[in-house]
Amino acid sequence: MKRIAFVMLSSVAVLVVSAQSVADGVKNIYYEKYKTARGILEKLVAANPADADANYWLGQVFLNQGDVAAARAVYAKAMTTTNMNPLLQVGMAHVELMEGKTADARAHFDAALAATTNKKGGDPKILTAVGRANADGDSKTGDALYGLDKLTTAARLNLTDPDAFVLAGITQLKRGGEFGGESKKAYEEALVRDPKYAKAKLRIARIFLSQNNKELFLPLMLEATQLDPNYGPAWQALYTYYAERDVNKAKEYLDRYIAVAEKDCETDFFYADYLLRSGKRDEALAKAKEMEGVCGGQNFPKLDKLYAIIYDRTGDSLNAKASMAKYIAKENPDKIGAIDYANYAAILAKFPGNEAEVEANMVKAIAKDTTVEKRLEYVGMLATTYARDSNYCAQSKWLGMVAQFKSSISATEYYYWGDAATKCATRTSDTMSKRLAHDRADSIYGAYIDKYPDQPQGYAFRSTNRKLQDADTSKGLAIPAIDAYNVFLMKDTAKNKSTIIRNYYYVIPYYATRLKNFQKALDAANGILALDPTNQYALSVKPVAEKYLNSKGSTKEVVTPKEPAKTKTPVKTKTPPKKTGTPKTKG
Repeated sequence: MKRIAFVMLSSVAVLVVSAQSVADGVKNIYYEKYKTARGILEKLVAANPADADANYWLGQVFLNQGDVAAARAVYAKAMTTTNMNPLLQVGMAHVELMEGKTADARAHFDAALAATTNKKGGDPKILTAVGRANADGDSKTGDALYGLDKLTTAARLNLTDPDAFVLAGITQLKRGGEFGGESKKAYEEALVRDPKYAKAKLRIARIFLSQNNKELFLPLMLEATQLDPNYGPAWQALYTYYAERDVNKAKEYLDRYIAVAEKDCETDFFYADYLLRSGKRDEALAKAKEMEGVCGGQNFPKLDKLYAIIYDRTGDSLNAKASMAKYIAKENPDKIGAIDYANYAAILAKFPGNEAEVEANMVKAIAKDTTVEKRLEYVGMLATTYARDSNYCAQSKWLGMVAQFKSSISATEYYYWGDAATKCATRTSDTMSKRLAHDRADSIYGAYIDKYPDQPQGYAFRSTNRKLQDADTSKGLAIPAIDAYNVFLMKDTAKNKSTIIRNYYYVIPYYATRLKNFQKALDAANGILALDPTNQYALSVKPVAEKYLNSKGSTKEVVTPKEPAKTKTPVKTKTPPKKTGTPKTKG
């Protein structure tokens, strides 16, 4: 009786295993449930090591998770057990592309295609796999045009599979942002073949997200969730978008994501991320430590990123730097987001001597995210970090990058940019570097005045910068700037009286003592008296200047009265314009 029961149970087990097919594994890969997919496919491979399809898709699970070494091991073994099956040759070529071995990859692609050549033009499964391999990675990985050619043929031979068009859309974007239209067309073709293919709808949404077109990408993301409510990546995308904008709304989408996603390190990470964003740092740290017991032994680099963010927000910059370095080193480059590179750059900037690495990471962030809003945010992050550390030369450099991403710079952006440039000059000891820094600041203020001639800050800052550049007034560098400033101030003498008089105090000694131009000294003194008839300094200068002018070229030295005592000119002379326009920064 017991023997019969054992046989029955064994039969049930066989039925369960046989019910799980390669298609089930592929479906779970589509939903990004990699743990489930791996479990299904490993069982199929164990039952039949020569199953080419099961081996191929098992390798794809590892590639999707960034574990290239594991994928290589699967394909190397399977190529032996299947006598160099063409699909597995393509899988190995995919691995080789990820390893940078382009020549080896092309050899395997060519061999697989040659083995499956037929009158129809080839095997769509092999052609799509070639396209999939060349769609993976960044713009420097694989051959986009080669991949598109194979995907076009595959789509012609298989009239029902939407995946070839999705892969074509991804490949078009690898060619550059100008191919966004072609990418969108490919995704739309995928939806014609399968109107419920949420992955294609989400991909279209991401195109408009890269353009910061909120009116289009948000409805499209929501449409993706409606096409297939079980498609977790769409809910995750909505959470990620709102996480930086509305943490409560983000939580709604996080709950929907967790409800349909595989319960694994990924969902734990997003929940810990939410805890951190909602201000629950202790709970986030507790969650990270809980994850360490499970995810620490797995290939899950995001745990290091989570620790980095927690350490950074609690002021532990040293551990934040170490954890973020681990994450960047271990993670698949395709999965490292622009914000990750930007955060790493901001952390590195807190440690002197890392300037080259800081800039390299911020450049990667800017290259990954093409939206003007995000690029300005990254620039602002680094500029704020440098300002906090009094590294004004670096702050000025990065604030200057705003001009690369915006057609028009706001008055406030000019203000902070120029202020940083002036501070850079005052803190530079090398004579040549100091002069160049002052010249940069002057050009910034010149552009400020040209753009906003009706605002005082540009004139004031330019005057101050030139005074600092000519501390002993021997060159008269500040005089033209002060004259232009006074012309502006004369528009409202009642409001600007004291500033105009202070400006005259500066120019009179230069005209009389340095330039020996007593007519200009007299004009300046009269300018003061027009505003303040009882001003003692102007009253003392006027007769001296007149005496010299009336002497008609006498060589007798005329002593000019000293200007009133003055305080050291500060770097900041005015408050910023009321209208703000500084780049957004991460808190």
